[in-house]
Amino acid sequence: MKKLTPEQIRDEFNARKEKFSQWGEETGFNAALQGISTALADLRAGGIDVSLEILGDSSQQAFALRPDVSVTSPISGVLRINHIHRLFSITVRESDKPCLKVSLSDFDIRYQGAHGEIKEGKLRNVIRTKTYDFKKDPDALVKFQQEIIQFSARNAVVAENDVANAFDTGISTKKPALKSALKKPANG
Repeated sequence: MKKLTPEQIRDEFNARKEKFSQWGEETGFNAALQGISTALADLRAGGIDVSLEILGDSSQQAFALRPDVSVTSPISGVLRINHIHRLFSITVRESDKPCLKVSLSDFDIRYQGAHGEIKEGKLRNVIRTKTYDFKKDPDALVKFQQEIIQFSARNAVVAENDVANAFDTGISTKKPALKSALKKPANG
């Protein structure tokens, strides 16, 4: 029985990683990931409870975010804002044309029912979504951040009006401490 040696595994991994990295540069995929990463870090620094769990591959549901066109979505994930879980995907090809679009489900993916049309015995899933076009809209990343801020602000109002502390909103009762650029003296 044949198998790869550890050296062959490392060589093949490095070659495939380099190929994917080059593809990411050509499609804008790498830049989109970097922009989203820093945008989420900025939101966290601003006191927003947000995280993005990237799945190593695209989920079948990610294609339901863009059901009307043929798409290439190399990854998808779950964007978590407090207790909200939105389905997230990046699309780099649409109807055989290059694009760079981020899609975010309109509703919490845990509670969103599947709907669609049955054609030739197959269900074509549809998930309502907002899509941000990173190639055509220079404000797409800002709009993405504003959507997250909107979800978080609404959750904060709900938590503030939970006067009996009866709701499980996923929002910490502690307010985030603002970080100061000034350091306290070592002996003071």
